[in-house]
Amino acid sequence: MLSDISVGERSGRVIVRSGKGNKARTVPLNAPARLALAVYLAPRLHCKPTVKAVAAAWPRREAGAVMTPLWQSQKRGRLTTSAMRQMIDILVRDASTRGLVPAQTSAHTLRHTFAHNYLTQHPGDIVGLATLLGHTSLDTTRIYSQPTGEQLTTHVEGLRQNAYGE
Repeated sequence: MLSDISVGERSGRVIVRSGKGNKARTVPLNAPARLALAVYLAPRLHCKPTVKAVAAAWPRREAGAVMTPLWQSQKRGRLTTSAMRQMIDILVRDASTRGLVPAQTSAHTLRHTFAHNYLTQHPGDIVGLATLLGHTSLDTTRIYSQPTGEQLTTHVEGLRQNAYGE
């Protein structure tokens, strides 16, 4: 719902009410996400497709905004889970034909990619990642911190220990 989102020029967030595991959480929106949201919502808000314009036109807690879905069907109703999956599949197919993602990419793959990228840029922040993913157990989140075989090879190759003293 639009009322679950706040967007501004310098920050934004979304309340995820029924994500994986049906656990509610608040997730920050970075600048690219806010811009994509602005481009998507500008026509509905009758403003320019900029973050500044959308932030100014954002429906705060108006009666109509509370129940207005962010993603709407052609009949302006709420998109079903199945419709959302279809939409992601179409976007992945398009991105795949342009060589941006593998053809077998799914919403689950995108979630895993986000988690791995987060930990690559913020090593050791398992608690922060667990919060973003909606995990209640850090053991669930630890799977994302497991190094790949390639990463282990790189780490071992970079060790300064050498039996030959070179």
